[in-house]
Amino acid sequence: MSLYSETKAQFIHGLVSLDAVLAKGLASAKEKGLEESALLEAKLAEDMFPLKQQVQVSCDMAKRAIARLANVEAPAMEDNENSFAQLQDRIAATVAFLKSVEDSKLDGDDERPIMVQAREHQLHFTARNYVFQFAIPNFYFHTTTAYDILRHAGVPLGKRDFLGKIQ
Repeated sequence: MSLYSETKAQFIHGLVSLDAVLAKGLASAKEKGLEESALLEAKLAEDMFPLKQQVQVSCDMAKRAIARLANVEAPAMEDNENSFAQLQDRIAATVAFLKSVEDSKLDGDDERPIMVQAREHQLHFTARNYVFQFAIPNFYFHTTTAYDILRHAGVPLGKRDFLGKIQ
């Protein structure tokens, strides 16, 4: 397996774990009589994204990274999820896209250029630096923040929930 197919596998594993974390979040909300929207809009700090956007960005980081590495188009998603079920559908669609990208398309030169259009400017990377300095750290930042928002809201989560099934 190549570095990039392993990256794809890591994203899939992280998204499957995030899906399970969301399932626990929804179950906890129902048990406590909380509205889903209260958790979906919860933030750790005022200047941070709410839970639903943390999940959206996690999916976007994974799908765009694999699309860039495979030189294919990432599926568009509207960022209009307003329920746990819709976020879980987004995760499922992202995982399906990742699985649809053949590992052979991910093989390539570690030095090939990757450009990311950020808000105000372009970021230029080699493929290797893109994966290690941008894609993976951003993916885990947002999945961890989603976990932390739910944990902070009292959802009974632990390290094993974040790590997911270890094989």
